[in-house]
Amino acid sequence: MSTPRPAPAPTAFALATPHALATAAGEEAVRDGGNAVDAALAAAVALTVVYPHQCAVGGDLIALVSRPGGPAVAVNGSGAAPLAADPDTFGRLGRMPVTGPLSVTVPGVVAGWATLSRTAGRLPFARLFTRAVDYARDGVPTAPGVAAALAAEQGLLAADEGMREVFFAAGRPLTAGQPLVQPALARTLAALAEDGPDALYQGGIGASLVARLRSLGSPMTRDDLARHRTETTAPLTGTFRGEQYLTAPPNSQGLHLLQILAALERLDPALDLLGADAAVLARVFRLAADDRDAFLADPRHTPVPVEELLGAARIARIAEAAADPAADPNVRLAPQTPAAAAQAARPSGDTVAVVAMDADGTAVSLIQSLFHSFGSGILDPATGVLLHNRGSYFSLLPGAPNRLRGGSRPAHTLMPVLTRRDGTVTGAHGTMGGKAQPQIHAHLAMRLHAGDSPAEALRRPRWVVGGMGVDAPADAAFAEPGVPAAATAALRSAGLRLRVGDASDEEVGHGQLVRAHPDGTLHAAADPRSDGTAVSHP
Repeated sequence: MSTPRPAPAPTAFALATPHALATAAGEEAVRDGGNAVDAALAAAVALTVVYPHQCAVGGDLIALVSRPGGPAVAVNGSGAAPLAADPDTFGRLGRMPVTGPLSVTVPGVVAGWATLSRTAGRLPFARLFTRAVDYARDGVPTAPGVAAALAAEQGLLAADEGMREVFFAAGRPLTAGQPLVQPALARTLAALAEDGPDALYQGGIGASLVARLRSLGSPMTRDDLARHRTETTAPLTGTFRGEQYLTAPPNSQGLHLLQILAALERLDPALDLLGADAAVLARVFRLAADDRDAFLADPRHTPVPVEELLGAARIARIAEAAADPAADPNVRLAPQTPAAAAQAARPSGDTVAVVAMDADGTAVSLIQSLFHSFGSGILDPATGVLLHNRGSYFSLLPGAPNRLRGGSRPAHTLMPVLTRRDGTVTGAHGTMGGKAQPQIHAHLAMRLHAGDSPAEALRRPRWVVGGMGVDAPADAAFAEPGVPAAATAALRSAGLRLRVGDASDEEVGHGQLVRAHPDGTLHAAADPRSDGTAVSHP
């Protein structure tokens, strides 16, 4: 698809992913002359094989990439609903289906990979698939995280012939360490390597997916796939503790991280996440989440008031409401319309983050996802492609900003993050965590700016408001067992129904970080809650 870009490999690079085999694929890409973008892409492709509960060829991608001497670019690889999707027809179901054929929107991840490769990569596109093809063809040990998801989703997966064929052995879901072999997916990845994204959006892979979906009742057509285009835009930016934070604009929820950070800038910089100040921080998180649920949508179809939501007046109101100890714990700034409630009533999310930087100054935060664990619950046996369920986040209520429309993208939880200071990139951040991603990023930002190393920031116990699942009620909260009693008491005092876990848990997401130190060295860390690893060279 693309021509080689011969160049020496960076003298230093850092990469973090949620699976060791994906990290190995990224390292190999750099050894072959690739840069940070090539490393991230090779890892991302590999993750569709080794971490299939959280991402797949049939999913979406949103990324940020920065190259020296040029502007940062947001790459939106999220797909739209089929043009024939009719909210009135869907409405007879009462609400958007969580899984199944009607939850599937156009998968945008493959086109997103190609756009990133053309924009900032060095290696030929085909080279990014080498390790992933090997993993799918020869098999890999089932990761503990995958095995846990298989056990949890056994009922959903058993109902689909494609899922049973790949993820079951002797009638039971695979367990940790058992071989996960995906020959059909290996052939699909090899075809994508040879023919590029056209193999999916114009060719036989897409034809097979559409045939499978239509046989199950989806309105998806081959024209829907052919119309898909990756969108590249300028990122949104904000400042926190003297460092600029960049994230993707709507339909991504990234702007709500910027709301949180801007509100924190107006509050006491010594606020303690794990102390009595947790109540103040929880109110900030909750008010930003309200704005997301009320306003986030596809701006191509529904205006999203980004300037108003990030404006000084709105941020001041959030900070003031959060800081008032006498405030009603149920205070709301966003309109509590039926549309907001409809958006909130959706399934939990599963996502992977890959972050990389190199000595040349190239940096990437790449987030790809299925949305729900194992997405729609549909795997096309002919191609081995598992399909996401992003469409389940649409609302069916008239007037809702995120209402289902043919050709519209759903509101999206994926939100890559880069940081920079004085024009130089200082960090690439990413996390899974569904609708809690802005909160998790805020935890990490506060930790890093308090002096934590990337590994220390990720190890700290966390708590989240509303949970990572988009169907969690707004007044729910979850805390890991390491969160001190002062913080849990404060969260309860903020009117939250708190559940404390019994172990470190993905319910507070898992993040990946790469940070550049002032001396030029790069440091990477993977969240201990994932199956991931991080590498820094030299």
